[in-house]
Amino acid sequence: MADTELWLADLDKAAAALDAVQAKTPRLPDEFLQRLNGMAHEALRRERRLAHIALRILLEARLGPGIRRAPFVRGAAGKPALAGGGAAFSLAHTRGLALIAIGDSDPLGADIERMRPVRIPEVRRVSIEREAVALAAGAPLAGPGRDARFLSAWVRIEAAAKAHGSGVGPILERLRPGREQAHGVLEPRAHEPARIVVYDVPVSEGVFAAAALAAGSQPPALRELPDTITAIEALLGAAEGTRD
Repeated sequence: MADTELWLADLDKAAAALDAVQAKTPRLPDEFLQRLNGMAHEALRRERRLAHIALRILLEARLGPGIRRAPFVRGAAGKPALAGGGAAFSLAHTRGLALIAIGDSDPLGADIERMRPVRIPEVRRVSIEREAVALAAGAPLAGPGRDARFLSAWVRIEAAAKAHGSGVGPILERLRPGREQAHGVLEPRAHEPARIVVYDVPVSEGVFAAAALAAGSQPPALRELPDTITAIEALLGAAEGTRD
């Protein structure tokens, strides 16, 4: 497989296959299932479960069956990782879809959102959109309408935050009105210690996605996770064959 991979999983289409693959060969760790069972929102619980099955399948395809049911560890800011290393990853999901980035090492981040109404003060909207353009090396924000433009910016911000493992809070705090230094110069950017570039990921109309990679990296082509048991098992088998 390529050093960096970017996958889209249609959780609605692949639901039956993902459930069957997990039932046949469990991959989710017990502690994750326990936390999942504590979620009150049934639809969100199911979406999260399917997204994590997809993530585990792709990690196994890259690293082998030894990672099955292995719990993730979390860094100081909460970013999940494999205890034994071997790969970095980022998972994002929105209604019916999951975006998964996998690479050799961090920084690596991904985010995805569906179209929705956005209610945010104009001053906050402007600063977030300006930062999102800077994160993408000046690439303009796309999408018809103000809400589409903001969501295009938001997934860039989230992808960058995940790439650095800091969460989105520090970035939003730095962009809060009144945080500018004298002469209008912003405080040092939270993403400067490990330089990244954020790329838009074309998915479909009404869906906004972005991936954050180390500066100088090229964005990988988006691949679609298979949605049948046979195709998922073939993906795992093909990957196993490359490690022989």
